[in-house]
Amino acid sequence: MHAASFSRTGDPSVIEWGELPDPVPGPGQVRVRPQAVAVDAVDTLVRSGRWSTPLAFPVAVGRDLVGVVDAVGAGVGDLSPGDRVWTSSAGYAGRPGATAELVVVDRDRLYDVPDAADPVALVASLHPATTAVAALHLRAGVRPGETLVVVGANGAVGAALVQEGVASGADVVAVVRDPRSAVVLSAWGAEVVVADAGAAADAVAEHRPHGIHVFVDTTGRADTAAAVRHLARRGRVIVLAGRTSAEIDLWGLQVRELRVEGFILSALDASELRGVAGRVNARWAAGRPLTAHVGEVLGFADAADAHRRMEAGDLPRTDDGFVGRFVLVPGATSSGAPRTTR
Repeated sequence: MHAASFSRTGDPSVIEWGELPDPVPGPGQVRVRPQAVAVDAVDTLVRSGRWSTPLAFPVAVGRDLVGVVDAVGAGVGDLSPGDRVWTSSAGYAGRPGATAELVVVDRDRLYDVPDAADPVALVASLHPATTAVAALHLRAGVRPGETLVVVGANGAVGAALVQEGVASGADVVAVVRDPRSAVVLSAWGAEVVVADAGAAADAVAEHRPHGIHVFVDTTGRADTAAAVRHLARRGRVIVLAGRTSAEIDLWGLQVRELRVEGFILSALDASELRGVAGRVNARWAAGRPLTAHVGEVLGFADAADAHRRMEAGDLPRTDDGFVGRFVLVPGATSSGAPRTTR
């Protein structure tokens, strides 16, 4: 088989497109033929070594895939060749990566593809959707009627947080710098505040003077200390893009019973991920999928170029101000023309 893999960590040049032995599914495993693979920022962290995780070299890049079952290992009786499946936890913690013609995945990390879901659209949404569901429900415990503030709401994860927050009955305030995204965010059911990320909490306070219940910054640039000051009693700040430091009033944290909690999707175990996947699929079944904007479709052989562009900040953007996603498919041309998948 062919794969976009690396045998040592480093810059995108370590990614090679070439042949690897066909993998064989062991007990409790399934071999999948990917139809589409997403390129996530965390993929670049794994490849570069900036995020330390066990890797079995050579390992293909990528963690999110949508594909078709090719073969099953011993003990797997509920899936058959031809079944459509997805996973969002390949390529780290010693597991094989996604950008290959054949990928072996543990059965407990595979989920059914929702009916009629397009592979490219679905795979683009997986990382943002699973992050949003897990952050809001497993960590924040957001409840109907609570005020949820999403900073960077025109990014992929931010957009998914807005959609999931609205679907969960929260009072969602979307903070963006690019006002072009306001029309779509408002149509989803959010109130839009245009502000720089650093000033987000103070700007929202003018709109929600009674306090914020859940504050999520997807940019890593928000003033977390200001967010804590504007929290309602028992409010929560979920840190999922922590690139700054903050000096927080611990006494205020204590007496108002506030929480500042870190979150990383990669720390979820298989049971937690299955629960998250169930929620994601349920949104599709209900006709309210947590969508992402597909920015550009490239070939598997273009994985290194996609990593270079992502690290350089050369991301696709839509005309209405949203960040688009890179998706890799087998058979796409290097120019990014999409390939029909079945």
